[in-house]
Amino acid sequence: MTPHRRAPHTLPGATPAPYPWVAPALLCAVLGFLLLSAWLFAPGWERAFRSDNSPTSWLSGALLLTLSITTLRLTAERALPWRLGVWLTLAFGALALDEQFMLHELWKFRCHEWLDACRASAVREAPILAVAAVGLVTLAWLHRALSHRSTRVLLWTGFAVGVAAIGVDLWPEAQPHWPWLPELPALIAALEEALEVVAEALVLAALLRQPGLR
Repeated sequence: MTPHRRAPHTLPGATPAPYPWVAPALLCAVLGFLLLSAWLFAPGWERAFRSDNSPTSWLSGALLLTLSITTLRLTAERALPWRLGVWLTLAFGALALDEQFMLHELWKFRCHEWLDACRASAVREAPILAVAAVGLVTLAWLHRALSHRSTRVLLWTGFAVGVAAIGVDLWPEAQPHWPWLPELPALIAALEEALEVVAEALVLAALLRQPGLR
């Protein structure tokens, strides 16, 4: 009987190599989508990014749903610890629902009708701040589960871009409290949703590079 042969690039006890071309292909596809959207909406290219019904908003929801499904697959393949995998599946699924139904926008602009505490901007922005804080802890957990340094770089680059998108979103709320802050350039304000999409794509690229157990 012929013995089972192990893949030549995977030695006993070695960490399986990451999938090499998935991340570049995904990032090129996302950037291509954003550029195509801006071109199709020209000269009013901002409409491709600003509206909640924009192509960029749709792509954000699609990426979040894909992240949820991907973490579920990685958990089934034992590429992620099951507790982390279940948490990521639920968390990304919740973010996808928020993106589709604008739940945090509903809280931000309507919660003053329910709670007097919502007169404080920190309360109105609590969901966004929670995403940043919980996201940092979750990514630190995920960092330990990822197999390769290059994959971790993608993960933390995505987090940095996501924090930048949150900063752009919170900037108008921060200005009344810190008058020394300059006006946010219109170009950066218009690209907030695009920054969110790039952040999601980088995190998804990191997860797609993660090899399963072979």
